[in-house]
Amino acid sequence: MLHLLQPIWMTLATGIAVPVFIHLWHRRPGKVLRISSVQLLAASSVRHARSWRLSDWWLLLLRCLLIILLALLLSQPVWRQPLTARTVKGWVVTEQAAYPAFRHQIDSLLQHGFQLHATDTAFSRLRRPEELTPDTSTTSYWQLLQALSQKVPADLPVYLFTGNRLARFSGPMPAVALTLHWQTMTPVDSVVNWNDYTYLLDNDSLRIRKGRSSPSGTVFSYYDTLRGNNDTTTLHCTIYTDKYPEDARYLEAALKAVQQYTHRKISLLLVRQVTAVPASQDWLWWLSDSPWPAGVNAGRTIRYATGKPQSVSGTIGNTNIQLFRRLPVNDTTGATWLDSYSNPLLTRDSLYTHFDPTWNELPWSGEFPEKLLELMFPATWAKQYDRRSIDARQLVLPMHAAAVKPAVLPQQETSLEKTIWIILFITFCAERYLSSKTAVKSE
Repeated sequence: MLHLLQPIWMTLATGIAVPVFIHLWHRRPGKVLRISSVQLLAASSVRHARSWRLSDWWLLLLRCLLIILLALLLSQPVWRQPLTARTVKGWVVTEQAAYPAFRHQIDSLLQHGFQLHATDTAFSRLRRPEELTPDTSTTSYWQLLQALSQKVPADLPVYLFTGNRLARFSGPMPAVALTLHWQTMTPVDSVVNWNDYTYLLDNDSLRIRKGRSSPSGTVFSYYDTLRGNNDTTTLHCTIYTDKYPEDARYLEAALKAVQQYTHRKISLLLVRQVTAVPASQDWLWWLSDSPWPAGVNAGRTIRYATGKPQSVSGTIGNTNIQLFRRLPVNDTTGATWLDSYSNPLLTRDSLYTHFDPTWNELPWSGEFPEKLLELMFPATWAKQYDRRSIDARQLVLPMHAAAVKPAVLPQQETSLEKTIWIILFITFCAERYLSSKTAVKSE
């Protein structure tokens, strides 16, 4: 069935009134033949009779068709038909990086009538493998699989060829109704080494944290060296509180645990007077409901959010740390800690809970220093350096959900743009040919 993706352009089809008007208005001058009986008579004014009769109707039809085809072309026509195993033999969905590793299998499937599709969210149909483009998406493969199940029916064979990096398998594994054949490959750049973090130790030497990631896993190693020219300064941390002294002591103990673990040279200051807060520091923990004074600078400030506390029953992030109370969120910028309902607990500069056992179990948890360590010294391996691969056995786990007949069958779209271009070119050539013949006859 024909569908127009931009039907508004079909309003240009009203332009066929122009050639119709021109043909109706057009008049041909008649040839005057003088005979002997009127040659000596004086010439009189000639009156022309206008005729509204259509002439050269084939030429008129072609010109109207040109306008209609142009409007149709701008409307982006596609042909839609139900996607079933009867109309299509199957799909091949592959990344450009995976094609060389499975070239023979993919080419064989295409020769047997399978359709080639890209791994974008629209699963664009391609005519040949040369049209594949580099995959720069960070979308989880599980999300891609979920989207694929909405595009193809359960009985249609789908061959999926992707990389196997673990970072692309984030989130829960979906249960989908697909006849899926999934094969993965290890990318060429499968091993990477990098300097992750360098900081000053309490004995004035430097510690360099190095990372190495490969398909089998990611490991970190530490190297201590002399201070030399690569100087890093002491990390200055300030904790201010007025009416939450117990919260400050819990936080202070956790920060000291971080210092003992990393041996980072940290200057930790606990104050209860605003005037005692240094003018500048790297970290400022503002455990107070009052705003911090102007003129106080910090590399990063984390403060208690204000509002009416809400009772909740959940956990902090992907941990078993129970959460009892929280504050309403008014800014989600830079959310770092989430609760089990995916609501922010810590954003760029606001903490929507307290370091208090009546608010959560964080002060009593051994994971409290770990959460601070991740916050203050984030490792970059989970981003661009992660080369870990997923275990192949995880791809063959039962993922098949019961096939439910959808209310609307998935549709296959075939662009008619090239076809319209061909018809438009042929029509234009035919119009030019008939127009030239008509001009010759008129002479």
